[in-house]
Amino acid sequence: MLNNQSMCMLRVVAMRLIAVFLAAQVGLAAAATGEVVVEISDVTASTGGSVLRLPGTVISTRDAAISSELTGRLTWVAEVGQQIAKSEPLAIIDDHLLQLQLRDDWAGIERSKADIEYNQRQIKRLEKLALQNNTAKSELDQMQSRLQMLVQDQRVAEVRRERTLYDLQRSRIGAPFDGIVVSRAMSAGEITESGSPLLRLVDTRALEISVNAPLRVASYVQSGSQVQVENEGLKLLASVRGVIPVGDARSRMMELRLILEPGHWLIGQAVTVELPDGESSVGLSVPRDSLVLRDGEVYVFTVSEDNLAVKVPVVPGAGSGSRIAIDGDLQLGDAVVVRGAERLREGQLVKVTGHHVAESQ
Repeated sequence: MLNNQSMCMLRVVAMRLIAVFLAAQVGLAAAATGEVVVEISDVTASTGGSVLRLPGTVISTRDAAISSELTGRLTWVAEVGQQIAKSEPLAIIDDHLLQLQLRDDWAGIERSKADIEYNQRQIKRLEKLALQNNTAKSELDQMQSRLQMLVQDQRVAEVRRERTLYDLQRSRIGAPFDGIVVSRAMSAGEITESGSPLLRLVDTRALEISVNAPLRVASYVQSGSQVQVENEGLKLLASVRGVIPVGDARSRMMELRLILEPGHWLIGQAVTVELPDGESSVGLSVPRDSLVLRDGEVYVFTVSEDNLAVKVPVVPGAGSGSRIAIDGDLQLGDAVVVRGAERLREGQLVKVTGHHVAESQ
C-alpha cells in the first residue's frame, strides 16, 4: 500500500508528464502546419539618447608598491600569491643592530638620571652653605645651571630611545590594507635600501572600472548615474563614482570611475561601457532578445493579423537591463517576437504561445 506522501509524489510526476506531453503536442501541431512557435512582448516607451560604447578596465582602488623605510638585511618576505591581512607583516628586516642601539639608549637615560640625582644632592648642600658665604652662592648657580643641562640631556636620550623603538617597529613592514601579494622585487637575505621597492600588494575586493571618454560626455553624465557595462555576455549596471572633467591636451579625453562589486570580473580585465552622448529623448524600447543580427542588418519581427512574421529594420540605441532603445517603423504597444525570432523568415506563419509582460525602460 502506498502512503500519502508517495501518492502526492506520483501525482506531481504525472502532472509534469502531462505538461511535457501537451507541449510536445503543440510543437508537433505547429510543425505539421508549417508554423513557428514564438513568444512576444510589447514595445514600450523609453527615455534615452545616443550612446558611446567605450573600452574600460577593471582596476583596484587599493594597489600599492610597498617599499622599506629602513636599510637592512631582509630575513623574511611574503610569497607571491599570499593573502595578507591589514597590519600583518609583508617583510621583516634584521633588527639586531637596532636592539643593541635600544640597549645603549636605555643606558644613556640611566646615566643622565644618575647625574641629575648627584647634582640635586649637591644643590641641597650648597643651598645650606650659601646662607653663610658668597662663594657657595656662585657654586650654587653653576650647579643649578648644570642641572638644567642634564635634564635636557635626559630628554634628548629619551627621544633617541623613542626613535630606536620606532625603527624597530618599521623593521616589520606591515600591510596597509587587506590584499594579495602579486609580485616581489626582493627575497630574504638581500639588502634593502630606504625607498627600494619590495613587493606589490593589491586588494582584489576594492574594485572600480576606469574608462576614458571624450570631454563632451561630461555634460550628460554625473556622479551617481548608472551606466551599462558588459563583458563576455555578462551585462550589469554600474554607478558612476566620479567624473574627472580634466582632459588630456592631446587626446581631449577625461576619466570616469565606476563602482564595481566584486565577483564579476578580475583586475585588468577589459569591459565595454555605454555612456550617453547627447540629451535624453523619449523613444521606444524592446527586449534585447527580440533583436536579430543577420547579414549586417539589425531587425525585429512583428506578427500580422493573419499570423505572419513581418520583418522591421531597427537602429539600436542605449540599453538598460534587459531592454534596449530602438528607432524603427514601430508604434507603442506593438508586439515583437522575443522567443523564436532567430528561426523566422519574412512572411513565415507563426503560432504565438506566450506574451511577456513588458516594463518601461
